[in-house]
Amino acid sequence: MTDTMTNNALSPDYADPVGMLLAAGDTDTFRSAEWPDYPEQYGFGPEHVPELIRMACDVALHNGDGMRPEVWAPVHAWRALGQLRATESVEPLLACMSAIRDSEAPYEELSDVFGLLGPAAIPPITAFLADRTLDPSVAATAMFGLTKIVERHHEYRGECIAVLSQVLEHAVDTSPETNGWAVASLLDLSAVEAIDTIREAFRRDAVDISMAGDLEDVEIDLGLRERRVTPKPYYPFASGRFSSQELFPGTGFGDSHQEFDETPRPVKVGRNEPCPCGSGKKYKKCCLG
Repeated sequence: MTDTMTNNALSPDYADPVGMLLAAGDTDTFRSAEWPDYPEQYGFGPEHVPELIRMACDVALHNGDGMRPEVWAPVHAWRALGQLRATESVEPLLACMSAIRDSEAPYEELSDVFGLLGPAAIPPITAFLADRTLDPSVAATAMFGLTKIVERHHEYRGECIAVLSQVLEHAVDTSPETNGWAVASLLDLSAVEAIDTIREAFRRDAVDISMAGDLEDVEIDLGLRERRVTPKPYYPFASGRFSSQELFPGTGFGDSHQEFDETPRPVKVGRNEPCPCGSGKKYKKCCLG
């Protein structure tokens, strides 16, 4: 694969119209439905894809002064790649995500970009996830990309479930956090058919319950049980599914006479939402981290 990374000073050598993204500045929203139409607005076409890939993966831009408009150029570039359905960008974007993992931007948006790129992104994401040493946030973004693909192409649901199940089949060789995100992604796909693989990963104690809860929570979410039969475990501000408000109210964790009622269900806290601890930071950058 061509090396798309550069550590040069902020690159002034992008020709228009791609170079116009250097001045586009901050984005008003991370919601893909609200992104501008980049091909329409800037006149991008297939001939601009190589330069857009270079910009999207430009380490110098990613690491630039956060007060300068250029730092946002890679974000605009990968949005444009998604809207252009530039499937040749999948592998460079995956590699870029690992190289700039200290940056918050990829985790905000790249799963949506992979969703736009569609089924052609599945094989490279599958190969990418075969690396058991991936940072959990990086792996999670790739896995969420699979769920975004299914949102647009439901006929690929089975294939994406199989890829996520493969992650759990190697649970003992993968970080518990990554396994937790795999379970969360399977829940997003209502993957009842993966329950045996999920149960085995929990049996091996290889799943961080902060991401999707424990096995009983998973089975309830999948409609395989109606209520808990054991006390809720301690969820450390648990993930995108549980909030700190639900931690051990009333009689306490070990009370054998406590009734275990699953209603009301815990409130979901999205990883990009404000942290429930009140710090003002995003959840993933605070108590989830």
